[in-house]
Amino acid sequence: MSEATDAIIAQVREMLPDLARDAAAVEINGAVDARVVERLGEIGFFRMLRPQRYGGFEADPVSFFRAVRLLSRSCPATGWIASVLGGHEWHLSLFDDRALAEVWGADPHALLASSYTPDGQLTPTDGGYRLSGRWRTSTGIHHASWAVLGALLLDGNGEPVDFVGALVPAADYRIEERWDPTGLRAVAADGVVVENAFVPSYRTFGARERMLQEDPAWAANVAPLHRMPYSVIHTHAVAVPVIGAAEGAYDALLADHPAAATVPSVARAATDLHVAWRQLTGHLERLLERAERNEPPDTESAIRARRDQSLAAERAVRAIGTFLDAAGPEAWERRHPLQRAWRDAQVAATNAANSVDQTLSIFGRWAYGLDVGDRWW
Repeated sequence: MSEATDAIIAQVREMLPDLARDAAAVEINGAVDARVVERLGEIGFFRMLRPQRYGGFEADPVSFFRAVRLLSRSCPATGWIASVLGGHEWHLSLFDDRALAEVWGADPHALLASSYTPDGQLTPTDGGYRLSGRWRTSTGIHHASWAVLGALLLDGNGEPVDFVGALVPAADYRIEERWDPTGLRAVAADGVVVENAFVPSYRTFGARERMLQEDPAWAANVAPLHRMPYSVIHTHAVAVPVIGAAEGAYDALLADHPAAATVPSVARAATDLHVAWRQLTGHLERLLERAERNEPPDTESAIRARRDQSLAAERAVRAIGTFLDAAGPEAWERRHPLQRAWRDAQVAATNAANSVDQTLSIFGRWAYGLDVGDRWW
């Protein structure tokens, strides 16, 4: 880690006691305090994965996810929002530089939300596209001034030709307040509606842009961090908070029941968390090393990283259940961190990126030499 990232992580640690103290109230209020998000911005957390030319640190992803893991141990909802919003800084870095200048050139503190489900349609027009759609959920949308929204790109005959992320400013969308789940209530992932907004072509990111990672000329002008596989940062951003939540649940269990550490099922679950973290960081480190050698991402590394990322989320969810069982009935009190972690993890597990069946199916097809479609997913 660099001195800058060391300093950010140290300041994240300073925030943890207050986050843990306020976690129950944050859930009841249904929103992470805007002052917490502002503080994360002040200490540079959101700029960890941003290009240096726009004030970022181009930190290694392990450092970023280490900070996410810490936040999630104290407050899973805060960790989730921080991870998703911070991960979007990486994604925007892959867009045309005109888009980066439009966002960060105008406001260095601008944050981006997203909804990647293809619930919108882009129709061609002069200089770009017209976007319309309704997206059901968008984590952190109340803290963002821009959003990347998934859409089907249509040709002149109205036929879909690509799945695209369209970058739109807050002035072009409205928020629908509809988020009221059992867990992760405080991420306030409300819906987004866009009606016939103009999107310049440089503010879209689709298959053509993803394939730039195979172009040596493009790679020569991009930091190694931003040459990592397209899918990895996004998917890890919704898995690491679950690991952090599970570790926080383990801490809560031992605080009330220290003898639980000797229970075989509890010890096994704690070991699973350690192994999951080591697997994730190992993949990230190897992928970054490959990028530093100016080698394009390879299918095997990307698929193995996706496999172990989804399995890590599954292990974390299972571990929280084990810790909750070991704690007994009192852990189901509404403000108890164990049951809150359990509910948050149940909702987190429903994110498509954490689908174990899907990623194991892709891995199995690849292992047998079968076609796996878009290789970065």
